[in-house]
Amino acid sequence: MSRMNEIITRMINVPTVRRPFLALALCFAWSLVSIAQAQVQYVAPVERSGYQRVTSYDTLQAFLKEVGSTAVVHVEPLAKSKSGRTLAVAKVSSSRVFGEDAHKLRVLLFGQQHGDEHTGKEALTVLLARFASGDLNALLEKIDLLIVPQMNPDGSELYQRRTSDSVDLNRNHVLLTSPETRALHDLFYQWLPHVTLDVHEYGTMSRSWSDSGFVRIADTQLGMLTNANTSAEMRELQHKSIFPYIAGYMHGQGYFFQEYIVGSPSDRVRHSTTEINDGRQSFGILGTVSFIQEGIKWRTREDRLERRVKSQLASIRALLEYCSKNAEKITQIVSHERARLLTLAGQPIAVRMDHFTGKGELQIPVRIVATQHDTVWQVKPYHGEVRMQKSTLLPEKYIIEKKDSAIVQLLRRHHITVEEVKQESQVNVTAYMMDSTRRSEIEEEIQPLVSVSSHSMTKTLKPGDFIIPTKQLQSALLAIILEPESMWGLTKYEQFGYLLKEKQYPVLRTR
Repeated sequence: MSRMNEIITRMINVPTVRRPFLALALCFAWSLVSIAQAQVQYVAPVERSGYQRVTSYDTLQAFLKEVGSTAVVHVEPLAKSKSGRTLAVAKVSSSRVFGEDAHKLRVLLFGQQHGDEHTGKEALTVLLARFASGDLNALLEKIDLLIVPQMNPDGSELYQRRTSDSVDLNRNHVLLTSPETRALHDLFYQWLPHVTLDVHEYGTMSRSWSDSGFVRIADTQLGMLTNANTSAEMRELQHKSIFPYIAGYMHGQGYFFQEYIVGSPSDRVRHSTTEINDGRQSFGILGTVSFIQEGIKWRTREDRLERRVKSQLASIRALLEYCSKNAEKITQIVSHERARLLTLAGQPIAVRMDHFTGKGELQIPVRIVATQHDTVWQVKPYHGEVRMQKSTLLPEKYIIEKKDSAIVQLLRRHHITVEEVKQESQVNVTAYMMDSTRRSEIEEEIQPLVSVSSHSMTKTLKPGDFIIPTKQLQSALLAIILEPESMWGLTKYEQFGYLLKEKQYPVLRTR
């Protein structure tokens, strides 16, 4: 570019009569530079290795710095891990400034919450290389992208699922005690993406499956919203439009693809958790078209790495293509749902739900262990339907005393509006009495389950107490977290175990 600066300087000093000719020459030279830049092909580290090894943290940082200097990719630090490694976010946009076009659909992609699951990170780096090279610019006409390729750099370097301080990030989306998940949610609230995708891997060597005679062989599985409080319109969009589109694309590319399932053929097979404590449901409960993607994981990090990375990439690209083609439709659905979330006071919120056998059927690709032949298996028993078992009406406000400020701190980490009481006053409230607590199996795990009774009372609010209005985006989230009978509430977490010991549950409701 120094040569261009020299030309501009000379142009300023030439006679006026010759300037038109130099202007043409300048435009021509600038075009040549632009063409040369557009022809630069960026290559992801996993491609450079010939898909022989996964990308180290240092190599990833160097790559992000390289693509971050291009026209459509801008890379920024997002947070520091416990061990001081940087989480970076790549903002991908054809706009002059990311996010300046309010009409664009915003999509958030993030990978490697679990450090021993590498192919999501690798697929997202290949995707960034394609955008930096200009190969996918057509997708950016309707969408802006936020990409966090590596959520857990410490776990990645240690080749372990959890972080260096033993936190499972994909079980930290309620407490938000880890800097990694907290930063991701801060990013979400900054840009409020319409679509999110959390990229993982699933294991194929489960004894519960092989003992039943099968091994799952889907290259990728796509998990959709399952919590009964998420938008029915969004779930229908996922199942009837987005999933079939991606499935068609994947089959056309020669990949095995299915809806994400968990469980055992000898017990029950169901879709992924209704819990809001993961990277899919935690955003879905906020009126977001959220997904989890699970790529196949074999015996080692590098085993069949090329196919694993490319199948993850193909599924991600298909999702982005659908989003680009249907940006206005998705935006309208999300806007409608987020407006609805502001009006839920007095409406029922599901606090308990479970998976049941329904009318739907599911076929998945499997390999028969005895013969090593590939076939399609009709899933049985298939618990593919989620039904609400208990609900409560959302109050207009919750009240939390000053002594329970730890709850308030958690709510603030979720960007929930909290009003601090300044003057003493009295208010009519409903209080819960803790009748019993029992251990119950919830989604194949033993957890506490609370039963309560309620009574009306007059409460004196004192300075330092807190009022939490429910007329906000996090309305359903508030009920799920704060209601004592909620199967996914605070009572299930060790940090808030003291709530189970109170005779009167400390979170009050306004009538």
